[in-house]
Amino acid sequence: MEVKVVIPSHKRWDRVLTTSAVDNAILCVAESQKALYEKCNKSIEIVTHPDNIIGLARKRDWITKHFKNVMMLDDDITHLTRIYTEKGEPTIVEPEEAYDIVQMTANAAQQAGAYLFGFSSSPTPISFNSLNPIQLSGYVTGCAHGVLDGSKLWYNPDIICNEDYWISLLNAYYHRLIWKDTRFYWAQKDTFVNRGGLAEFRNLDAEEKDFHLLKRVFGDVVELRRNPKNAKHPFQKTLKLPF
Repeated sequence: MEVKVVIPSHKRWDRVLTTSAVDNAILCVAESQKALYEKCNKSIEIVTHPDNIIGLARKRDWITKHFKNVMMLDDDITHLTRIYTEKGEPTIVEPEEAYDIVQMTANAAQQAGAYLFGFSSSPTPISFNSLNPIQLSGYVTGCAHGVLDGSKLWYNPDIICNEDYWISLLNAYYHRLIWKDTRFYWAQKDTFVNRGGLAEFRNLDAEEKDFHLLKRVFGDVVELRRNPKNAKHPFQKTLKLPF
């Protein structure tokens, strides 16, 4: 099975970083933005969706239906990091190897019977458990996760900022199983406030609406962070998944 590595992007034609982090990546943009992306991203395959696909959740849903087996990476990723290392071993994974790691991870997930797969959500080695490098429960990060064909997964178009929470919760409800290789972490620039991308739609009002929607659909497994001092905004969430 070959998994397509797809970068959903929006109005960042001159600032795409991820094509340098992994080989064979495909940019997915609105039809009206194709010419601008082609001008700034030479030799990169570009696939377009209709302009009426607005918002990241709708874009992701279109991508999963179009590509079937897909790994989605945000457009502001600088590199893949190897969290576990031996002395003298480089931590940054070269783009060719990063592509191979995506393929191997996706195929391992398929063989295990998982439909949602991803990598570590923490870049720090201290958070890595060498006795449990593959996690079969938990959540995926929005910036880097994959969906395999044949699942019951879909992205709610009413979700504005938290489509990763939605897909993780939906996967837990339907499939009970996830595949996370915590040996690797996709390093991403901080783009909470940044021109283009999700920043065009993200604000506190949207975060609050997403929280209440997730709470209404999935119940008490969705909680606000208990220590708001460490949160970027008042509606940062945690998930208490029972499996």
